[in-house]
Amino acid sequence: MQFVKAAVCGLVWTGMLFAQDVISAKSGLVHYFEGAVTLDGTEIVKKNAEFTSMKQGSELKTGLGRAEVLLAPGIFLRVGENSSFRLVANDLLSTRIALTSGSILLEVGEIEKNQSLTMTVAEATIDFNRRGLFRVDADPAELRVHDGSAVVVSGDQSLTVKEGKLLALTAVLAPTRFDKDEGDAFYRWASRRSGYIASANLTAAKRAYDGGSSFSTSNWVYNPYFGMFTFLPLSGMYRSPFGYAYYSPHTIAGYYYRPAYNPMPSANSGGWNPPAITDSGRGMSSMGGRGGYSSGPAMAAPPMSSAPAAAAGAGRGASGPSGGRSSGGGR
Repeated sequence: MQFVKAAVCGLVWTGMLFAQDVISAKSGLVHYFEGAVTLDGTEIVKKNAEFTSMKQGSELKTGLGRAEVLLAPGIFLRVGENSSFRLVANDLLSTRIALTSGSILLEVGEIEKNQSLTMTVAEATIDFNRRGLFRVDADPAELRVHDGSAVVVSGDQSLTVKEGKLLALTAVLAPTRFDKDEGDAFYRWASRRSGYIASANLTAAKRAYDGGSSFSTSNWVYNPYFGMFTFLPLSGMYRSPFGYAYYSPHTIAGYYYRPAYNPMPSANSGGWNPPAITDSGRGMSSMGGRGGYSSGPAMAAPPMSSAPAAAAGAGRGASGPSGGRSSGGGR
């Protein structure tokens, strides 16, 4: 196993963004897990501010547990109970996954024209070339598109599967409708994870802005307050299909940390007194709003306390937001 060590600044969190705070070299960081999870047959052990990194060809398996793996920036892979997958290729521009058992939820928040993200299951290959939320099951082999669209290739057939469609990955590709707003315990767990990571985005984006960080791409950035990585878009705002918002550094500074919001502004003031945030579109339930990017000021995001509150919903793993192993939560 390889480990990525995050920079932890103790009780004082400076405006500087350390190199260790940013991960962008390869896909496959095991960001969070709970219960029984192994990598290449070895149980993953939680270490403070360290995260296991999957190698090319590695296989992750869950028993009575779940896992969250970060691929290229903005692409979240969440693994259900009694599931397994291989990371066939871990290049950021060409990530390939093979689902061998169980279920995976794949949230694609960002995919560039020069990027390739594919998954094989049974005899089919799925090309995720658009943003969206997708569930893939191995037995029976099928794809559900909760948001966005994906291209499925099986034999000499090729089919674009759109939002609200379920496709059995059989010899004949024939999509049917399903209720995309109906989720199970795994879906609700994935929604809570999205909320936790979105909450960590607010201060991480502000820290990156204050430190003068100039990214040329979107990034995963470590937030030591939360003990976890979060997603920072290059510009504007990304709203996940679960309804949570992820802000770029310039967007968070422009709309949430403006001096006008400080009740006692001064030349050296950097205080934050944000406007009231409504629940509209926040995705507090397991069924959030539609995903996508926005650069406008009408942005509703969960404040720091909202994502943990969502853990009161049904489903397993009602544990804290930080990365690594959790022993809490019932079904």
